[in-house]
Amino acid sequence: MPVKDLIQRKVVTIEPEDPVMLAAQRMKDKMVGSLVVLDGDKPAGIITDRDIAIRVVGAGKDPTTPVREVMTRDPITIRDDASFFDLTKAFRKAAVRRLIVVDKDGKLVGLISIDDILELLTTEFANLIVAIRG
Repeated sequence: MPVKDLIQRKVVTIEPEDPVMLAAQRMKDKMVGSLVVLDGDKPAGIITDRDIAIRVVGAGKDPTTPVREVMTRDPITIRDDASFFDLTKAFRKAAVRRLIVVDKDGKLVGLISIDDILELLTTEFANLIVAIRG
């Protein structure tokens, strides 16, 4: 199964020059824990609620600090045509909770999290149990 069949396509994004306060408000409004930082139509970084807590609040920075100053640069990405096996290897190797999904040109396609994978596997295991029990 390719990654493109598993991803969240409605990714919440932000621009590098936007203030961190806007990032936090957007996370609250959209009920998400991370935003993909876009440079045009390509991911330039990712900012998480944890980044805001540690790199902004914990460091005593102003909420008007631009996202580019506290985001994780050069985020880990995976191609939308990668296999499920490649996806699990990427999660293990990178030791991250979210991967940005891009197309062959590096443009943002979606986002996938460890939680998404666990939900999928839980459903598949439940289906297997039903099949085994007949």
